[in-house]
Amino acid sequence: MPRMPSSNLFPEIALCAAWRDGALGMTLRTIDGRPVEVVHRGIWSHGFGPDFREAMVVLDGRELRTGGIEVHHRTVGWAQHGHDGDPRYDDVVLHVVHTHDGAETRCYSGAVVPVVEIGPLLPRPIDPAATVGADWSRFGGDACAPDIARAAPTALTAILVRLGDVRLAEKAALVEADLTALPPAEVLWRGVAVALGFHANQGPMLRLAETLTAHAVESALASVLAGEDGSGHHEVALGLILGTAGFLPLSPAEAGLAGLGPAEVARVEAAWLRRGAPWHGDRLPATDWTRARVRPANHPVARLVALAALVTRGMGGGGLTAALLDPLRAGEDPIAAVRSLTAWPGTGRPRLGEERAAAVVANVVLPFALAVAAQTGDGPLLDAAARAWERLPAAEANATVRRAAAQVAGETPLRRHGTRGQQGLIHLDHAYCAPRRCYECPIAHLVLAAGEGGAGMDDTA
Repeated sequence: MPRMPSSNLFPEIALCAAWRDGALGMTLRTIDGRPVEVVHRGIWSHGFGPDFREAMVVLDGRELRTGGIEVHHRTVGWAQHGHDGDPRYDDVVLHVVHTHDGAETRCYSGAVVPVVEIGPLLPRPIDPAATVGADWSRFGGDACAPDIARAAPTALTAILVRLGDVRLAEKAALVEADLTALPPAEVLWRGVAVALGFHANQGPMLRLAETLTAHAVESALASVLAGEDGSGHHEVALGLILGTAGFLPLSPAEAGLAGLGPAEVARVEAAWLRRGAPWHGDRLPATDWTRARVRPANHPVARLVALAALVTRGMGGGGLTAALLDPLRAGEDPIAAVRSLTAWPGTGRPRLGEERAAAVVANVVLPFALAVAAQTGDGPLLDAAARAWERLPAAEANATVRRAAAQVAGETPLRRHGTRGQQGLIHLDHAYCAPRRCYECPIAHLVLAAGEGGAGMDDTA
């Protein structure tokens, strides 16, 4: 029997459909010659985790295995999609591939999964449209909706902002869950610390916030007699934060990144020695932090200075929670409010740029506000958070946003979608593109409804 054409000519969903429909028969062989009897092909999951769940196969005529079935064009797809590092795939009993390329299929647990090559067994070329109800080969390539991006960009924007709202709701739900176990100030403290950590240092930032709690910092500051500019409070907060983070004593280069002169450094280090005894044995190892190839503004010391300024300025207005939620209630610009809270005494200059402040607002402040409003029935706070969410401008696009935008529109720029649309692109990438859920993707369905070249779309924007 002649071999099938290259598996790259059709999407993996067509291979899944062939497996589901029994096109391969019930008796197969692994690449190393072991017989496999398919008792139950499993339930198509159409989502995260293995493509099929609750399958049953008999290996070598004697060993019944129950678990998942994962389908790929080529064997290397297992590692390329990160399944070897994902414990959700530890129960996979069979890796079904169109073409075996010699790659190994190994689970997170270390177990090796049997591989079956089905390309030579397929009775005829796969027609994606006939197999799964539409020509899904149109999606998942270089770009999925470039014609609509040109002809009807507002239709795409409408989908992206809805997906952004879904992502915001998911974040708020996670915060609500955290609020059942921790005081609000601690939930907010940890969220802000992680958001300030940049992607390379979010882990150590969380460990710092867990070790040095908001309550501990605020209690220490309450016992300090500060100057009119609050400098005493700032130096104690920074001493506790930098000391627990493992950065004290500061090197001259790190002092420069912190924007501190020699006299300020001496006072910060003295504050750590005098007031940081409860944490002297719990300091984070210096090796926890990523400093190589990190821009100065993203260096952990610079971000820790911003965290210290934020928690200190919160002391004057009822704590960190009030400091971040009161401007929101008042209808102030939340990005400007966050930046103002990070200003170091005597300079008035925010230690946080607009891009990172916008990320703190979108990923921490607004989800926290929605969660608190839902738990307390605070309608005005809910409305204020919703209004701020709708007005947030788009930030600088990160790698995920750029990747998703290119997947949707190719070289056509997507504009006027704000933070909501950017968060929608992130949700699109995580929920649909990465797990190959093209058949559930709202943009794919928009393309199918529009017809060839987006002819069915009419953009009045």
